[in-house]
Amino acid sequence: MTTQTKTLTHLIREVRTCFNQLRTLAETLSADMEVNPSMRAIMESLSQKVPRTVPDLAKERGTSRQHVQKVINNLLDEDLVLTVENPEHKRSVLYVLTPKGDQVFREIRQREASPMRSLAQALDQSDIAVAADVLARMNQQLSHLINQGETK
Repeated sequence: MTTQTKTLTHLIREVRTCFNQLRTLAETLSADMEVNPSMRAIMESLSQKVPRTVPDLAKERGTSRQHVQKVINNLLDEDLVLTVENPEHKRSVLYVLTPKGDQVFREIRQREASPMRSLAQALDQSDIAVAADVLARMNQQLSHLINQGETK
């Protein structure tokens, strides 16, 4: 294994650990709200006030349509999202947050504000910007590899 590959592997391990810790924080902050991290992620996408289809959400989140559909079904059951007609595609409905969903997501964001401020203050802002740029480029390259079938 080259030094470059070792360094990349270390980064990937840290990303996975960070993802798991962020998930645990999200679970802790919204435990009493019956909103899991997957639901929170979809709500975040829908909070932009742009109705989206399940395929749109799956592509945006880099996950499967089946997973997003399960999450959407949970959100529908909790009256946090609703469907609206898709004028461009009769069989693929659009999803939006309900007023209750808006309120719940605002509460989640309020609960996250303090830990996010603490985290932001603990890290150098230029390091955060560089890390975000590196991860964005890495995600673009991974998407390219997946779409080109180079994962085998």
